Amino acid sequence: MGYIYGIMPPIPPLRPFEGVNPVKPHITLVKLRRRVQVEVKYRQFVVTLGPVVLLPSPSRPRYIALKAEPYGELAALRTLLVASIGDAVEERHVEFRPHLSLYAIRLKHPTQEDLAPAMEEASKYIGVAFEVKAIYLIDTTEGLYMPVYMVPLHA
Repeated sequence: MGYIYGIMPPIPPLRPFEGVNPVKPHITLVKLRRRVQVEVKYRQFVVTLGPVVLLPSPSRPRYIALKAEPYGELAALRTLLVASIGDAVEERHVEFRPHLSLYAIRLKHPTQEDLAPAMEEASKYIGVAFEVKAIYLIDTTEGLYMPVYMVPLHA
């Protein structure tokens, strides 16, 4: 993976656990094949973080995340981005499940016990709400998640 358009919320760095490493907290809206700068017109809105989810599934977890709402606002913003980006979009037909990624699971076959400390840490952010004033083109090379371009949203 090289670039994404996403949201960078005001979440402080998380502590690591054995076999479970924190990632820079982010909500991925669109994955890209290459770097593309776009302008979209969309309003600012508030995201609220929901329950802890294991992705891609509870039986084969690779990430610990929090559900992100409102789905409608995030999906509409994603649709605008996909239309603006064109053929640089890496995934067009994947089900969009908005979430805030917090941890990458590095264990082969983790148990609930293995994941419990990180899931408990993630659960501290359930109910946190923040205003989305911009989205970012983010360089994900080597897991750094560095914003390289900002698209402001309108008040």
